[in-house]
Amino acid sequence: MSKTIGIMGCGWLGKPLAVSLIEKGAKVKGTTTRIEKLDDLRDAGIDPYMVDLQETFIDGGIDDFLEGLGIIVINIPPGLRANPESDYAGRIQLLVKNCNAHDSIKQLIYISTTAVFEETADIPNYNESSPANATDKKGKKLIAGEQMLNHAMASTTVIRPGGLIGGDRHPVKYLAGKKNIANPDAPINLTDREYLIDVIEKVIHGDIQQPLLHAISEKHETRRSYYDQKAAEFNLEAPEFDERKNMGKRIVSEIL
Repeated sequence: MSKTIGIMGCGWLGKPLAVSLIEKGAKVKGTTTRIEKLDDLRDAGIDPYMVDLQETFIDGGIDDFLEGLGIIVINIPPGLRANPESDYAGRIQLLVKNCNAHDSIKQLIYISTTAVFEETADIPNYNESSPANATDKKGKKLIAGEQMLNHAMASTTVIRPGGLIGGDRHPVKYLAGKKNIANPDAPINLTDREYLIDVIEKVIHGDIQQPLLHAISEKHETRRSYYDQKAAEFNLEAPEFDERKNMGKRIVSEIL
């Protein structure tokens, strides 16, 4: 693998993705917003850069990071929970503008989210052909961010994973023992980290060539069935559900 790969956001997903690519012979640059993480990334074989994407400017060495890249994977949290008024699309537009200033970058992969789809009482199926239809403020901002990437460069792939699990991360740890959890009969839409890394690598290698992918690894069990089972596996108290609230969505893929 001769092209240098840049991973914008080397955290819980980005760092193990970078390590996997390096093990397969790739040269990888990676960014973090925390200076104390630079040595950690360097120790993993990643060429590290401090880069913080703001709304009107990019703090840190963005040009040095982008220089010589053939492929960039954008894996940065939107931060809309902490700052719901953030201009997320504006931040993405600023990043794409900087990417387009570097002719070496021929492929862009953007890690999005299934939050671009609305939950309803009839539990709709959403595939890659379904229009993004979220109506809440966060969902609309995420949709706008995706739209900013539609024609970012000749080869752009948007990947929408579900809720991410793997390693020490699992939502049952947060839900354990809680009461009045909504939507017991809604299907889960979860994605294991190793599965998502495999999908990203297939896109990088050209094994999958699509502008949009849904990446769900777990079966669509009901929330009640799945979290009861996982609570038992982790030796945790099972959550209690509110039977009166049942809305949801089922994310499926026609490609994967």
